[in-house]
Amino acid sequence: MSFFRLPKELSDSATAKFLIQPVPYEGTVSFLKGTVKGPDAILAVSDQVEHFDEEMLFDMTLQGIATAPSILPADSPEEEFERIYRTVCESDLFRSGRFPIFLGGEHSITPPIVKAAAEKYHEISVLQFDAHADLRNSYTGTKFSHGSAMRRTLEYTQNIVQVGIRSFSEEEFNDCPERVKNFITPKLLLKDYSFCLDQILHKLSDSVYITIDIDAFDPAFAPGTGTPEPGGLAWHEVTGILRKVCETKNVIGADIVEVAPLGGNNVITEFMAARLTAKLITYNYNK
Repeated sequence: MSFFRLPKELSDSATAKFLIQPVPYEGTVSFLKGTVKGPDAILAVSDQVEHFDEEMLFDMTLQGIATAPSILPADSPEEEFERIYRTVCESDLFRSGRFPIFLGGEHSITPPIVKAAAEKYHEISVLQFDAHADLRNSYTGTKFSHGSAMRRTLEYTQNIVQVGIRSFSEEEFNDCPERVKNFITPKLLLKDYSFCLDQILHKLSDSVYITIDIDAFDPAFAPGTGTPEPGGLAWHEVTGILRKVCETKNVIGADIVEVAPLGGNNVITEFMAARLTAKLITYNYNK
């Protein structure tokens, strides 16, 4: 299965600018399961997304969009971290002229990707869209938990801008008080979107990696996720930020995680994830 199900001349991994890398891992999920099915569900609906972008007014497929074989789950969170890291490095997914988009799977896939990116680019920053801070030092018995994704990411870059956060633990508040005070929350975005956008752009470095936990969106828009939180973001809030960041920064890659398909005809969450993937391609098309 491939993104958009494009013909060979537009999906050749040797020549395509954009690479879709599925990572169907679900080893530390603590509530509702299903993220292991997320990548395939996103790919399955992707052929219903128009290739012609309604904002930018061009066909986003012409520089090529390849889909790599899935990085298969390992037996433990520690082994999965190493497997993802090795695959990204050995496949040189962050090489010049290539834009990788990783489809999860749970949020624990992000730190090993950032580790590989940080070895390739100088002083990268991470733009995180999420309902949860993910700053616990460990969760459910492992430091490689989805609930510790950003705490591990801090080991590779201290520059993380967190948008949409509306749920965090006392541990996270006590361990990272200054970081918690600087969340760009949904309430702040509603109050003054322009100010928040300026703050995001100011805080990010020139080279940016983007991680999008689908639960950043309000569950009215994205119900298919493991831990839905009320009071979330809307489509145009997120895509407006993404477009501006991609226009002004060197975005080096991205992931979309925590899609847990609901089954049947309820495909709104995976369709949103496919559209987000398409937007990331479009916004980085001419970079």
